[in-house]
Amino acid sequence: MQAQDSMASQPAVSPETVSADFFTRLVAAIIDGVILIIPNMILQLLLGQVFGGIISLAIGVGYSYYFWTTSGQTPGKMVMGLKVVNAENGALLEPSAALLRYVGYFVSGIALGLGYLWVLWDPKHDAWHDKIAKTKVIKVVK
Repeated sequence: MQAQDSMASQPAVSPETVSADFFTRLVAAIIDGVILIIPNMILQLLLGQVFGGIISLAIGVGYSYYFWTTSGQTPGKMVMGLKVVNAENGALLEPSAALLRYVGYFVSGIALGLGYLWVLWDPKHDAWHDKIAKTKVIKVVK
């Protein structure tokens, strides 16, 4: 019975599901960026750019990893009614998929942000990091 209950709470998602639009995802990312920028600036002021930058990177990875694997929603995604899920079954991300998605952020940004902008042209609104980690960013009820 519990297995059915947990499956019922997962959204119906498949590789054909269309992800959330670019602008909704952008606003969620800006909210998360504002949350992270204050501690990161303090760390860089206290520890210097190199060591502070390394710690800031670790905080960013931990922030995303924690929210993606526990609820699928960072605070920014919660505000915007979005959730990151496995593209094949709608489940929360496994730890390896969460880390792969974060690495995919660098791939998405390396070519002048083209991987992020890809959401605008892709018929399923998938960014490169979504394709790499097999994830979807779906709309959920707030």
